[in-house]
Amino acid sequence: MADTKFRFTEQQLEKLTSTNKRIRYFDSFLPGLVLDITKAGRKSFRVYKKIPGRVNPVSVTLGYFPSLSLDAARRMACKVMADIADGINPNDTKRQFRAASVTLIEAFNAFLRARSLKPITVRGYEQTMNCYLSDWHSKRLADINQTMILKRHRKITEQSRAQADLTMRVMRALYNFAKAEYKSSEGRSLFPDNPVDVLSEKRMWNKVKRKTTRLRRSQLKPFLEALNKVRDEAKMYRQNDRVVFCDYIEFVTFTGLRKMELLQLPWSQVFMEDKLYLLKDTKNGEDVEFPMTTKLIEIFERRKEYKVSPYVFGKATGKGWLTEPKKTLAKICELADVQITLHDLRRTFTSIAESNGVSGYRLKRLLNHLTDQSDVTAGYTILTAEELREPAQHVTDRIFSYSVAKGIGELTEIERLKHLLTGLSKENKLALLAEII
Repeated sequence: MADTKFRFTEQQLEKLTSTNKRIRYFDSFLPGLVLDITKAGRKSFRVYKKIPGRVNPVSVTLGYFPSLSLDAARRMACKVMADIADGINPNDTKRQFRAASVTLIEAFNAFLRARSLKPITVRGYEQTMNCYLSDWHSKRLADINQTMILKRHRKITEQSRAQADLTMRVMRALYNFAKAEYKSSEGRSLFPDNPVDVLSEKRMWNKVKRKTTRLRRSQLKPFLEALNKVRDEAKMYRQNDRVVFCDYIEFVTFTGLRKMELLQLPWSQVFMEDKLYLLKDTKNGEDVEFPMTTKLIEIFERRKEYKVSPYVFGKATGKGWLTEPKKTLAKICELADVQITLHDLRRTFTSIAESNGVSGYRLKRLLNHLTDQSDVTAGYTILTAEELREPAQHVTDRIFSYSVAKGIGELTEIERLKHLLTGLSKENKLALLAEII
């Protein structure tokens, strides 16, 4: 200790050199002032002292020598020690200053870096920030108050009730992130209050009802007929992208799967021999196997015949997959005289499955929904693709029967046979034809 404790002078501090480890020197003239030297030789003035009533000393960085002179370091140390004597942690003051200067866009970028989000989720957050909060980007997070939140929510509500609630949910998430991210040395949050809470206190959330639109049974026949017509016309005029989109929309109709999980399905995750396909990195973060029904086998066989990229619903240019089927769906809806979205097809599949006795656990698995963690029974219910094959085929049969305006039991033998044959590969069809002849 004798070697490291002495009265600091400029000359002595300049002579100090680094060693193979970090070393600390103590000023005997002003107890509590120290000089740390790193392995690289960097010298920094610090105050190292206990706050009254606490066990561990605090270390407060003042600056680097020789940029910060010894006299200036001692003057700064005296002020810091005065705060410490009053029970104030100067590091908390620095944290509060930094937290107070954090802008909304800085907090947003830190939020994105800290979270493992899918690209589509990030795009959604960025659209909200740029469309409805662009004028707040440079505002300090600490300056956004409840009154501002109420006014902005009211203003966005005039354009869209749903977007107003969505924007404020993003703001609420940012403040919750800041509450956990910016804390004092004792672990207390520097953002303890969330101004978005005022919407709950005043019951100002718009509470937009979930959409319930779907295809009714009577609409399935004209919808699928229109889909086939659009596909046939696209084939005739060699509109390859539209043909693929028609296959994709038909696939969604008979599975109820989410848009992006399916659009980027590669052939490497399709197993024709086992009659199943795999979706990776889905919305709930899991890899899930699904069974192929007769209708899906027909679509896969058709796509395989016209394969142009490593993706099932692929294109020969760009990233190799198609991106937005809105125009094709709009054309189909125009011909069928219906108004639906892709997500409405998911609701259609769900409604048909539920009304035809598919159990809750099987339906959740077919739709790739997360099961509530509080549901202990679900944790023991492991459903493989093989166990889902029967309910998936059952729903497919019901959709098919509605589309021909007859029940499965009412179909003629030729119609039932045709329905069954759609599930056979081209090779199997040829083999069957050879057997019959």
